[in-house]
Amino acid sequence: MRQKRVVCAMVSMAVASLLYGAEGDYTLEEVTVSANKIEEKIQDVPQSVSVLSESTLEEREIKDVEGIIDEIPNMSFSPLYFQSINFRGINQSTFTSNNPVTIYIDGVPQSNSYAYEASLANVDHVEVLRGPQGSLYGKDSIGGIINIITKSPQNEWGGTIGVEYGTDHYTYTTMSVGGAVVDDVLFVNVNGDYASDDGYITNLYDGEKWIDETSKHNIGVNVTWKPIERLSVQLSVSDYYNRAGAMDIVGVPAGENINSYSRSDTKFQDWDGENKITTKSNSQALNLKYAFDAMDLTSTTTHKKVEANGTFDLDATYNGLSAFVDRKSDTYTQELKLSSPNKEGFRWVAGLYYEKEDIDYPGYGRQYDYGSYGSIHINDDSTQKAETYAAFGQVVVPFASQFEWTLGGRVQRIEKEIDSDYAMTSIDLYPGMVFDSHHYDAKNAWTAFLPKTALLYKINDNLSTYASISTGYLPGGFNNYATTGGKETNMFEPQKSTNYEVGVKGNMLDGTLFLGANVFYMDITDIHIYTYVGTIMTASNADKAHSQGIEFEALYKPIPSIEINGAVGLIQTEYDDYKVYDYSGSLIPAEGNKIERTPAYTAKVGIGYTHPSGFYGRVDVRAHGETYYNPENTIKADAYVVGDVKAGYRMKSGLDVYAYVQNVTDEDYIINAQAQTLMPSYDTLVMFGEGRRVGVGFKYTF
Repeated sequence: MRQKRVVCAMVSMAVASLLYGAEGDYTLEEVTVSANKIEEKIQDVPQSVSVLSESTLEEREIKDVEGIIDEIPNMSFSPLYFQSINFRGINQSTFTSNNPVTIYIDGVPQSNSYAYEASLANVDHVEVLRGPQGSLYGKDSIGGIINIITKSPQNEWGGTIGVEYGTDHYTYTTMSVGGAVVDDVLFVNVNGDYASDDGYITNLYDGEKWIDETSKHNIGVNVTWKPIERLSVQLSVSDYYNRAGAMDIVGVPAGENINSYSRSDTKFQDWDGENKITTKSNSQALNLKYAFDAMDLTSTTTHKKVEANGTFDLDATYNGLSAFVDRKSDTYTQELKLSSPNKEGFRWVAGLYYEKEDIDYPGYGRQYDYGSYGSIHINDDSTQKAETYAAFGQVVVPFASQFEWTLGGRVQRIEKEIDSDYAMTSIDLYPGMVFDSHHYDAKNAWTAFLPKTALLYKINDNLSTYASISTGYLPGGFNNYATTGGKETNMFEPQKSTNYEVGVKGNMLDGTLFLGANVFYMDITDIHIYTYVGTIMTASNADKAHSQGIEFEALYKPIPSIEINGAVGLIQTEYDDYKVYDYSGSLIPAEGNKIERTPAYTAKVGIGYTHPSGFYGRVDVRAHGETYYNPENTIKADAYVVGDVKAGYRMKSGLDVYAYVQNVTDEDYIINAQAQTLMPSYDTLVMFGEGRRVGVGFKYTF
């Protein structure tokens, strides 16, 4: 109840602030987005879109994708050595490793839960397209898109460099330098960031300290060539590395309330094995754009390689056994697109898309204490291949002076195959003896049509209302760990969504307020579910579920020195037809339960003030509602509220010096809970969000 009152107070504060402000001739800048793969004014796009500018990212201390997600209504993440995203009740698909929201940066797609990250060092703005984007973006966009737009090159050389230092020897450095090698023809930008944290956790088993130490970097290079006015060629190269140690985890015995534990319970952990994962990725993208008189031709060619190698001691017992993952993926994409050059009036886009992905799992499994069999090693050594072929198109047709009708669709075909070798091997009693093994190979193809339609009504030049129907798609696949059978028993179908949405957005109060509000209802079918049969996790499809909710966003600048922002999402979810199996294979009816990992609400409210002399400060508060972490709805985390503050001084020379406190009240809050359903005696692993962090920093812009 206390949390609900806090959220109501946050919403009331935002609304009151929106209704009262000083008069003046200051107005918000016009925002254009490329949500429909063509540039348009945000109020002319008939769907919910969140936009975060470069200055917003800087002022709110947003340094990574997690920070972006915190700003978006009804979007959340549950990290556990990889990023699991939930949006409007749609979760990550475990065996495909795909998140329901795809990141795009310079045309490179990333939905894989490993290396689900992007550098923000050279960002102009971020667009978050909320709701299924299947018609234009295809597979993996069943929940939405995070589109990261990098800065356009300039002749004058310039850039930024920044450093931060904080609690637990946290360090963060960022830099971006760019300019013209040949004016108006050849441009270069080099950018990157590095972060590290010593951590605070001690392992009681061997006395080792700081086992949660982390370090990561992002490095990017962009080269742009404009030999003639009509042609632009951009080559982008990036490299990502992340080494994560133990997490802020505590094992909660079966039957106990997970909310009775706190972050302090994670300070001393007791593992006889390592908990760490190293993730590496590199990508290359080549973007070519030629402006004809009547249309633009764009070609985007990308390559991305991801490697993840981790070892996890998750059984909370002294047995020397652990889980492990060794995963490599190699992905190539090619898109050819034709589009109209105008931002208003009749607009259209059409294109072709191809993707090839190779995945290699030389190690993916776990070790167990298996009673009379002793300790066993279970592994599935598999190779998987996938190819996607697609054609897409969309038109926006103005009519009756104030209406626009959007009609789009995508036809896509996905071909997948797997070659899997499962083995259960003795570790100690009969070293090397194979107790059980199974090999199967399979292939299948799925063809789908993903339509979209929307109607936009322009109330005036600055304000619009819309109604839309859109579809999303999360590819199917094949089971790892198959102990019997072939294609028919080990294949799961694609998950699909249909989103119905009505909204309003635009500028009000003489251009000082941007407001966006929408209601939605989403049907979700063939949900990817993961259950244990004996010791083996398998994937299959539930019939259907639904989610419905309200989302609200606002940015208000009554005068240039004051900014007030708010984002609130309320959601209800339900499994309409879904059966869950427990560790023994017994059927547990779960119909009517809420979809796991979906907070009942999310809220973010902030206010910032900048004095003409250069002094500034801001306060941000975010809240999450209660969240269930399993389909049975037996594991529930309480709601929480977290506050951040920041203050600094910007000098005319370009130097910005500041200090901040994140999680001011040192709130204990749960961001993930993993039930160990294989063995009922195992603990539920509960992960906490970061505690209070105090830091100082500077940033120099030149």
